[in-house]
Amino acid sequence: MKPHSEHVPLARVGFTLVELVVVVALVCLLATMLAPTLARTKPNSASFQCQNNLRQLAFAWKMYADDNNGNLVYNRDGGIAGKAAGSEAWVAGWLDFTASTDNTNTALLIDHNKYPYGAYLGPYVKTPLVFKCPADRSTAPVGGGPKPRVRSVSMNNHVGIGSRTWSRYSVGFPICSNFAQIKLPAYMFVILDEREDSISDGCFETDPDTLYQVVDYPASYHNNAGSFSFADGHSELHHWNDPRTRPLLQPGQFLSLSINLPGDKDVLWLAQHAAGVASYP
Repeated sequence: MKPHSEHVPLARVGFTLVELVVVVALVCLLATMLAPTLARTKPNSASFQCQNNLRQLAFAWKMYADDNNGNLVYNRDGGIAGKAAGSEAWVAGWLDFTASTDNTNTALLIDHNKYPYGAYLGPYVKTPLVFKCPADRSTAPVGGGPKPRVRSVSMNNHVGIGSRTWSRYSVGFPICSNFAQIKLPAYMFVILDEREDSISDGCFETDPDTLYQVVDYPASYHNNAGSFSFADGHSELHHWNDPRTRPLLQPGQFLSLSINLPGDKDVLWLAQHAAGVASYP
């Protein structure tokens, strides 16, 4: 006969309804407290895509140089840049707010066969999408209605064959026409996003010879920051602290360019990295 065994109750498993409600309430409270921090740290998709675009363009720029004995792609400025012999430029076309088809013609960016004096990086990137920041909403009245413009990027006037310094007699900040002439690639930007009310040709002008002089204006599409790619291949966002560097946008109107902004440290940063030097002034 088996001995009688006492019944031992099992330990209680799980939560009561009250405990479950308390846990859920605590989780919701923590989520509410963390939401602002997570929102600030979450990568912005437009800025991420913008930097990726500039990295691709910088890579194409370096590939072109590698295929041409280190010679950098043409970077002339002016209304016919990229459209005629003697005016060769890395991109062709002049952006404005008129019905000119230059505003919407992607072939000016990538079709080197059609535009043999421009679109030099087209064979390397193959898509026009990399020439436009997704946060740039500028349009032009082409074809009877507002159409998105095709380009938001420009190239540093201190790099490229055929480019020029803003100061005719600049000695301290010369043009680099061959990659070997760039002494500090990590300090010299190559391509940047330019403001929609500043951009026209594909050459971004700066004037390091004149302290605090801003010629063309960089974009600030990403929470008051602008995108840059550098000669060493990296890209970055740079935040503008002085409101004079990011004047109020008047859609459809150009800014007044080539202005002196005394004390604007943003302009000092721009001049330093256009010239590609370790310190400035």
